[in-house]
Amino acid sequence: MARLEPGTFKEAMRRFPTGVTVVTSVKDGEPRGVTVSAFASVSLEPPSVLICVNREARSYLFISTSRIFCVNVLRADQRALAERFAARIRERQFEGVPHFIDRTGAAVIEGVLAHFDCEVMQEHHAGSHSIFIGRVVSLGVSAGTPLGYFDGTYHDFGLRAR
Repeated sequence: MARLEPGTFKEAMRRFPTGVTVVTSVKDGEPRGVTVSAFASVSLEPPSVLICVNREARSYLFISTSRIFCVNVLRADQRALAERFAARIRERQFEGVPHFIDRTGAAVIEGVLAHFDCEVMQEHHAGSHSIFIGRVVSLGVSAGTPLGYFDGTYHDFGLRAR
């Protein structure tokens, strides 16, 4: 049995395959995004989802202040977007990224598999992260295959929508 150390915990978590999203928000007219794999549905009534965001991330302040966020579910061919929004780009993060604004004012990246435009219902602190629960006020879906993340790298899991 492995000892419970931060490196061992991180290694174990890398064994769980997950989808990849870019969570966007806006503050003072400036859009911001961050790559997030911690995303799940919460409830059908009201329709709600949750995301987990590191409170040290610049995007945390945007979501916490504006009380809105949009989850953009990436397609397998959008790896470059996952990498872009995982990087620590300080200025003009959306430059050259085709997007539109949905109901809350958060950016929706064009061509994603799905997006969930949300208003924050609750925020909970857990260790270094905040768990935001958002009520979905608008959404969209399209065909394609999802971008996956497993063992520290991006993958095309080969999953297709029905």
